[in-house]
This record gives sequence, structure tokens and C-alpha cells, in this order.
Amino acid sequence: MKSIFDILSDVSNFPELRERASLSICSWKAEHEDVYTDFKNKMNNISTGDLSALEEMFSLASDCLSDKAAGMTTSSLPGYGTAEGIWQNLPQYAKSYIAETSKKDGKATKEDCLSLIEESVDYMNTCMSFVPSFVSNLKAKAMDEENDVIRCMYYYMMFDGGSTKMIETLNSIMDEEILDQEDLTMIHGAVGFMVPSSINLGVETKESWEKVANLCAPEIWKGISYELSRSEGNRGRKVEVKCIDSLLMRNKSALKEKIFLFIEENPGPICLAYLLIALIRADAIKKNVSYTTFHRAIEQLTGRKIGIDCPQKRYGELKDYRFSGPQKGCWAKAKQIIYLWTDIFAAVV
Repeated sequence: MKSIFDILSDVSNFPELRERASLSICSWKAEHEDVYTDFKNKMNNISTGDLSALEEMFSLASDCLSDKAAGMTTSSLPGYGTAEGIWQNLPQYAKSYIAETSKKDGKATKEDCLSLIEESVDYMNTCMSFVPSFVSNLKAKAMDEENDVIRCMYYYMMFDGGSTKMIETLNSIMDEEILDQEDLTMIHGAVGFMVPSSINLGVETKESWEKVANLCAPEIWKGISYELSRSEGNRGRKVEVKCIDSLLMRNKSALKEKIFLFIEENPGPICLAYLLIALIRADAIKKNVSYTTFHRAIEQLTGRKIGIDCPQKRYGELKDYRFSGPQKGCWAKAKQIIYLWTDIFAAVV
């Protein structure tokens, strides 16, 4: 029988699934700006005591919990094994918290700490047995068109700097509140999770986290710096997935109708390069959009996969090319299509 961790990691096409989900969420956000703005305002107000956004998230999580476990257990947490192994790999703040929690008559021995770790592992194993049903229920909630919380959470974390903003919120709380050891441990845990996960997903970079760290209190600064020292980074690039609505300007519905007409009349993948240049020349799309972002947005709009290498190469060749004088061969065809559709897109008001 597979373990829970095997089941959760057995997704060979995860990058493709994530990209499809991201495109869908971006499209939804472009059509529900008011809903997302309300959610974002609630997140920004957490530091002032408005916990309505957290209440919505906890309510969602509670609804996804099953009354029964899936009947699967794990013998230990992966990567560590014994309580001693876990203890040796814990950061100092976690050891301090465990020692403080394990105190009996004002003292805590190492045996007391290891005993608490063993109890925690047993508890985690029990919790993990509920994960498969939780994930299944969460997926069903995500498919519910009336459930906006999941979509808002996804966009906030993946595309709106949610990880860094939440750490900034925790930093402001540290500045204004008197926190105990348990509070500090929770904040350290949040830093330890958000920094590496956001970098691995490509939604943040080492540079963006360094900027946040420089604005934070010493405790959080040290936590971020420690996680950055352990991370290989993502070569400074963030994931950039956008829907066509977020790229187009002016009358988006009318422009999308013309785009569908363009693709119908010019089905070759290489013609997407001509399409982007015509849109830019007509001031119908943001000029700083990358070809890859545009290409993915067109794939999401049309619902089909389109080749990428040739159009991207042709776009690079044509982007700064000046069509002065007579053209021959493929350049003549490119000029004809681009000039024709520049006028068509420019006429959309």
C-alpha cells in the first residue's frame, strides 16, 4: 500500500496542472476585480485586528476536513526518522520552544524533549491520515464556481506577493505586540515555510526576500537570511502567467473577437508573432509584455496547445525590424499581415 507521501507526490504532470490552474485563476481574477480587491483589503487589515480573511480561510479548511481518516499511516516523518534525528535537525528557536514546553517543575531534560517530539510525531501521523480526503474536498471546493476564497488565496500567494506581504504583516505585529515564546516560534515557522516554498515555486526570488528582510525586525531578518543561505534560488526569475484580459487595453471583448478572427485566418503557429506585433503597434496591448507570457495567454484563451520555439524566434527577429522599402518572400507576407491587422486592432474603440 502506498504511503500518504507517495500519493501526494505521485503527480508526474504537476507543472502542467499548475500552469493550467494559474491561467484559469488569472482569467477569473480579471473578471472579478472587485471580489479580489475586497479580499486583499481584508488581508492588509490583519495587522490592525481585522481577522475576517483568516476566519474565511479557517472556515474553508474546516469544511474540507473529513470525519474519518483514510486508514493510512506513516511510521515517521520523512527525512529524519527517530526523535533524536528530528531533534538534531531542529533550528535553535524550535529547540528552545520544545524545552520550554517540556518543563516539569521548572526543568526540562533532553529525555523530556524527545518524549514530546515522539508525541508530536504520533499526532502528525494521525493528522496525515486525513490529508487525502482533505485534498479531495479542497479540489471539489475549488471547482465550485461560487467559492471565491480559494481563487483569491491562490492569486494572492502566486501572483501578488502574498508570501512577502504576510511576513511583513507578522513583522508589524511584532513591532506593536508583546509576544511570548509560542508566538515567536509560530512566526519563525512561517518564515521557514514561506521563504523556501515561494522560491521553489518561482513566485519570489532571493532578491525580493532580501528587500523584505532589510525592512524587518532582527528576529525575522535572521530567519529569512538563514533560509536564503540554504536555498539554491531560481536564477532571479518569477513565474509569469497572465490571462489575455490582463494584457489587453481598451475594449477587451471586441479585441478578443478580432484575435479569434486573426487566428482563424492565420492558423500557423508562427503567425502569433505577427499577432503580438500588430497588437503592440495598435496600442492594444501592454508594450512590455514578453512573448512567452503572451503565448501562454493565447493558449489559455483558445483552449489549445500551440508550439512556442518558432514564433518566439520570429518575434525576436521582427520586433525591431523596420519594414522600409519593398519586401520579399516571408518578410513580405509578415509585413502584409502585420500592417493589415494593425489597422484592424487600432480601429477597435
